Order: sequence, then structure tokens, then C-alpha cells
Amino acid sequence: MVCDSVAPMSRGNARRWILACAAAAALVGWGAVSLGQTTAAEIDAAIASLRAPDEDDRVAGAELIGRRGHRLRDRVGPPLRELLRSDPSPNVRAAAGRAIGRLGYRPAVPDLVRGLRDSSVDVRVVCAVALWRLPDPAAVPALVEATRDSDAVVREWAALALGVVRDRSATQAVQALLQDDTRAVRLAAIRALGRIGEPTVLPVLRGYLSRRGVSVEERLEGVAAIAQVRGPERLDVLAAMLADSDAGVRIAVAGALGQSGDALAIPALRRHARDREIGVRNAVAQAIREIQARVATGADGGVRDGG
Repeated sequence: MVCDSVAPMSRGNARRWILACAAAAALVGWGAVSLGQTTAAEIDAAIASLRAPDEDDRVAGAELIGRRGHRLRDRVGPPLRELLRSDPSPNVRAAAGRAIGRLGYRPAVPDLVRGLRDSSVDVRVVCAVALWRLPDPAAVPALVEATRDSDAVVREWAALALGVVRDRSATQAVQALLQDDTRAVRLAAIRALGRIGEPTVLPVLRGYLSRRGVSVEERLEGVAAIAQVRGPERLDVLAAMLADSDAGVRIAVAGALGQSGDALAIPALRRHARDREIGVRNAVAQAIREIQARVATGADGGVRDGG
């Protein structure tokens, strides 16, 4: 995911990037460890701590509930929603939002949407990450607004969340992020545009990825995104990228064309069968074999009819 990429950033953005990635890791179970069974008494104590006068106690209670309260979501969800809405401490609000995301507590989506406008950047980041975990069309307008947030990490996760929702109405807002100053945001935008799959982005992606100075990482992400877009035009865009200056990109393009299963891709692949790099030549040969095998068995990728 985009967290795998580290680009130069300010100290504040780096801290929030770490916060967002830690939240995402918790949501998808990266590095999960067995925490054992939580007793009813422990959960009762954690819920009680959400009303403690000490901020650190409230944070600790929310964190424990987020890690261990999955089976009791309906019980622990309401007090977490209340914390996210109204606790005076941004640290507590962020902990509550993080717990809601970990628990996958969907009734809190309206509170997460409201949290995207929180005065605390950390809370906005956590809410964007949680909405990535809990995609909901109702969140689209607020996420679109968040793509214009002053903080790059919020913009990044707003784009990723919009990609998971796959609402075409968000295409223009995500597309605008291709001009963002922060590479992580641009990577998120490319990925989201692929997931949304709106065919009108193909010429935009093609133009952006062919620009001078676009990183190899962005071009690789672009190959994956273009391969997901609906419609036959994606073949032409991918075929043009077989001339990319980077061998890794050319290999990725050949693989994407092979997976398309469309015989119309074979001429373009054959034009690059004598590529100067052996890895590319092998990838091109493999792609041609894959397409021929699929055509022979009638398992065509369906690109020509808009699939």
C-alpha cells in the first residue's frame, strides 16, 4: 500500500504519516498478535475509564477497547462515538476514532465524517483512515472536501478512501491530486483513480505518466491503475507505455497486457519482443503465451466489449 513508500516530508507530516500507517496497520491486522480473551470486568473497566478525568486514562481505555472489544462492538461503540464527537482532548478524539476504525463500527460513519472537519489534524487523519476501512457513499462529499485539506496526510487518505468507495462522482477531485506537491498524495490519487475505474481518466493518466520527472514508482502505480479502468481504450494506453525508459515499468506493462487476455494486445507486444533487457523480453513472451492460451480456450479477457 501507499504506506510502503516513504518520500521526503516535513517533521509534522512524517509524524502524521506514521500515525496514519499505524492506524491502517491496526485496521487490516498487520503484525497482529494474540491478545487473549478479554474479561467482562476488563471491558467494564475500560468503558468506565472513558469517563475518567485524566486524558491519558481515556486514551488508554479507548485503545484497549479498539484492540479487544470487537465482540462487544454494539456495547462499546456508543461511548466511543461520544468521545469522538465531544471530548475536549484531540488525543482522546483520535484514540476514539482509531478504535472505531479497528472495530469496524459502521454506525459511527456520520461521526467519522464530522471528524474530517475536526480542528486537530491527527483526528482528521484518523477519521480518513477509518473511512478507508468503512467505505460508505454517504462519506463521499466530506472526503472530496478533505482532498483539499491543508495537510498532505489527510489528502492522501481521503483519496485512498474515495478509491475504496469507487464513486465516479469523486473522479474529478481525485484527479486534481495528480498536481499535488506531495508524492504520497499523487500515488494515492493514481491508485484511487484505478479503483474508481472511470474511463475518462485514461487520457489524463497517460498525459501525467508521460510527463518528464514523474517517478518510476508513480509510473508503476499508473500501470496497475490503468489495468483496472473499464473499456478497451486501456489497451492503447498500456501499449504506449511499453516504450517506457524503465525496464521494470515495461515488465509491468507486459504483465498487465497478458492478464487482459485480449488478442489485440499481441501486435504491440511483438513490437517489443526484441527489447534490450532480457527481463522485458521474457515478460513479453510470457504475456503473448498467456493471451494465446486464453484465446484458445475461449477465456478472453473481454476487453473489446468493454469488460
